[in-house]
Amino acid sequence: MNFIPLGDRVYLKLDAVEEKKIGSIFMPDKHSEPVRIGTVLAIGPDVKTFSVGDRVLVSYMAGLVINPAIDGFMPEDDTHRVMCEGEIPMKVEG
Repeated sequence: MNFIPLGDRVYLKLDAVEEKKIGSIFMPDKHSEPVRIGTVLAIGPDVKTFSVGDRVLVSYMAGLVINPAIDGFMPEDDTHRVMCEGEIPMKVEG
């Protein structure tokens, strides 16, 4: 299944986060980090700033969570997002 964003929308996948263990409690970074880095997978026709493959910095709560329940994704997978171009504050290089 292909996802094709419309307008100024950007479809991206956030990088995986490592879970840290404090004693016997697991503390996932995704709940303590206010921002995350992701990779642009597809862009809409009106997007001028980003291109497919760009690495970007986004707010953890930004965008619409897409859960492609096909192809073996787990229901708790929240790494696929669709957001407006304006919700992405910057590219990450290097």
